[in-house]
Amino acid sequence: MLILGEILTMTEPERAEAVYVEGDRIADVGAAEDLRARYPQARRLRVQRVTPGLHDAHTHPLLWGQQLSMLDLSGLHDPRSVAERVAERARKLPEGSWIRGSGYLFEAYPDQTLLDRAAPHHPVFLLSRDLHSGWANSRALERARIGPTTPDPEGGVILRDAGGRPTGYLLERATGLIQDVLPQPTREDLARGLEDLARRGYTATHHMGGCDLTLAEGLARADRLPLRLWWAMDKDHWRGVERGWRGDCLEVAAVKFFADGALGSRTAWMVEPYPDGSLGMPLDDLEFIQSEGRAALEAGFGLAVHAIGTRAVRGVVEVFRDLAPSAPRPLRMEHAQHVRDEDLELFKGLPMALSMQPVHALEDARLIRQHQPLREREAFRLRDLWNTGLPLAFGSDAPVAKPDVLAGLQAALHHPIQPAQSLGQAETLWAFTRGAALAAGWPQHGQIRPQAPADLTLWEAGRPVGRVFRGVLERF
Repeated sequence: MLILGEILTMTEPERAEAVYVEGDRIADVGAAEDLRARYPQARRLRVQRVTPGLHDAHTHPLLWGQQLSMLDLSGLHDPRSVAERVAERARKLPEGSWIRGSGYLFEAYPDQTLLDRAAPHHPVFLLSRDLHSGWANSRALERARIGPTTPDPEGGVILRDAGGRPTGYLLERATGLIQDVLPQPTREDLARGLEDLARRGYTATHHMGGCDLTLAEGLARADRLPLRLWWAMDKDHWRGVERGWRGDCLEVAAVKFFADGALGSRTAWMVEPYPDGSLGMPLDDLEFIQSEGRAALEAGFGLAVHAIGTRAVRGVVEVFRDLAPSAPRPLRMEHAQHVRDEDLELFKGLPMALSMQPVHALEDARLIRQHQPLREREAFRLRDLWNTGLPLAFGSDAPVAKPDVLAGLQAALHHPIQPAQSLGQAETLWAFTRGAALAAGWPQHGQIRPQAPADLTLWEAGRPVGRVFRGVLERF
């Protein structure tokens, strides 16, 4: 197959006019006239632009697949509006069945009263947009046996009223108390999320926890993976798991840790306090990340560490500096959302990649001004972090944000908080392709050159209109 158009190679030379695909590999790249002459019998396809296959470098595809069938509460900031959506759903469901949703973002933590009124006969559990807090009604609390004597789990908080009774709002790992009693996820939930990503033009995604590996392995055995899947194991479940590839689409590659929470839930761990005087909260202790991370590295795994707040970011960089000599592949910091001026120099020269989500800046701009006033310059430092020379890998964190590559592109090109932190188009596309491949430890991917995998994204009028995955053309 001979594809003609503007070819952005993400290597040298930076541009070409045609790419020839043979089987599951790129066979030739160059001038259109030359390739037409060399392959006169080849099937031809003309598009406006071709890039290496897009990666979403940070997703939770199982949760995204589940959310596609749940209440979408994106853009809602008033608990009363959320309760209205719940009441509408309750009228359509049998009594006793779960009502689930996610996507809201509140300025204050509500109690269960509104949800009890909206759905008195259904257990309700809703996750905030950042997935770091949850809102439950009384029936859901009863199902999970959460009461006045229930202790806070490690790394989580059950909010309580003055009498010590749970309010229905849960922070961080306390949400797991309810998630443990929800209906078990299925392989089809995961498949649904991955298929949606493929339809958006992605040829790879990087899984960041929240899913049983056996679900993905089942899809791999059945040859039902519609894109390449880079897999980070949860920190509690990696031991005894064999790292490496399952077929040519699933790589079990890394172990995931959480240094802190998230800005929207006010659990991102900060050096400077929030307006209420709090500093957020660490989750996995830095010493634990260092010791357990070293064991994972010695076993051949990579590391992916969630760090959003300034204190978490600095702490993880310090841990990575200690672990760097043992790293078999790039160390990954996930998010790197808030970075102080004095900490930028710490990044340079480390064998690490920065997995960031520019699309989050669209929604978080308001939160940053509210929770970190006068410190906006520390947020989403795309240009400053690009200038460290480390690979940037862009994604969505779906379902925290929809895996909309166009929204991510626009947020990086037109930074909504600090215009000076914007990137150019070539740099942004590089972070969705070549940079993401380098973060995955896939040096042959993310570039258009002979013998590279034939994973390509096709563009018309500035949007993906198709892809070539493992040499097979799909048009949307």
